[in-house]
Amino acid sequence: MKKEHKNLKSIMISGYFGFDNCGDEAILMAMIQELAGSLPLENIVVLSHSPQQTKEKYGVNAIPRLNIFSIISHLKKTAVFVSGGGGLLQDVTGKGLSIFYYIGLILLARFLKVPGVFFAQGVGPVRKKINQKLIRMALNKIELILVRDEYSQQFLLELGIQKESVLLCADPSFLLKKEKLPAHIVERYQLNSKSDKQTPDRRIGLVIRNSKEIKNDYEQKISQLGEIADYLIEKQQSDLFFFPFQPADDMTLINDIKEKIHHSNHSLVSCFCDDLNPAQMLSLFSKVSLVIGMRLHAIIFATICNTPFVAIDYDPKVRNYVDSLGLPELLLKVNQLSVKNIADKLKYIKNNEDTIKSVLNSAVKEYQQRADNGMKRLISFIEDRELNLMAGKESKNLD
Repeated sequence: MKKEHKNLKSIMISGYFGFDNCGDEAILMAMIQELAGSLPLENIVVLSHSPQQTKEKYGVNAIPRLNIFSIISHLKKTAVFVSGGGGLLQDVTGKGLSIFYYIGLILLARFLKVPGVFFAQGVGPVRKKINQKLIRMALNKIELILVRDEYSQQFLLELGIQKESVLLCADPSFLLKKEKLPAHIVERYQLNSKSDKQTPDRRIGLVIRNSKEIKNDYEQKISQLGEIADYLIEKQQSDLFFFPFQPADDMTLINDIKEKIHHSNHSLVSCFCDDLNPAQMLSLFSKVSLVIGMRLHAIIFATICNTPFVAIDYDPKVRNYVDSLGLPELLLKVNQLSVKNIADKLKYIKNNEDTIKSVLNSAVKEYQQRADNGMKRLISFIEDRELNLMAGKESKNLD
């Protein structure tokens, strides 16, 4: 198939890429891994905050996500515009301007007569009426809509998007293929060694991010997180591993939490500041026995690795995902962070570990199948578009 595409138009992918956010990079990396079986990498153009970095990481073409002239120039040579995946359309975090950006790109592609795919996105919350109207207007004009969860599907249907066009898939990161961790990482953090403690070896991965609730009560929240860390070290006999999923945003918070940890043995607390790609980070999750995480893709990674977790509910997408697994007992709201509540969650996990792992194992199979179906729909759409372009060229030549 690659040879047939060699001289044809490219596809353009838009999302929250190039910001060193492990979750969004996992989406992009998985999409590229899957698309590479059908398209040459040079035919994939990614809109990125850091184009050179994206090129070097994935071997694709990349252009600045805010350079409108470059975007228009490349769109004119594009066969299919892909918006997603990720949670791009929401207005509860940031300044709420992202909706205008992503919808603007969809409308621009439409104006230039480039077929569009709304791919594997989680939609919402969207509270402003103007934003709801923009989404309805844009998505009712797009050729193919695939959402990553039932909540997004229901939201779009309630918004007035035509029912037959809103299809369900899953987050592409479920298809991400693990990569072996570099030997120096394994050695530095002793990831293959067993603990010399009396209790079984236990490593806990912590994925913490700033949120509105933490910012509003910062000192108290980092003190609570420090107390929880001390409890995990002393009472649970655990080594702690902080995994920054977006270092530029997460490291200040992690360092402030570490300063609140009173346990004298600081060698029991590590922070992975190494430059790992998402596939390597996924492998890292196989090295811990429990994850306490706020970010959605930390919980997805734990699911893939069949690792029990406590999900910190700071955003509906986290709550919706855990509810979809049928494991609401593993949720804990940000404002409920305390040693007692963490202890209760860990006790529940210990008493129900086999059941939890069985649920996660079944969920991974289902979500991987759904993600695979979504990628096949996307690839089929691209191939059909390319065939139409070829037929158009041949017809023109005959004329």
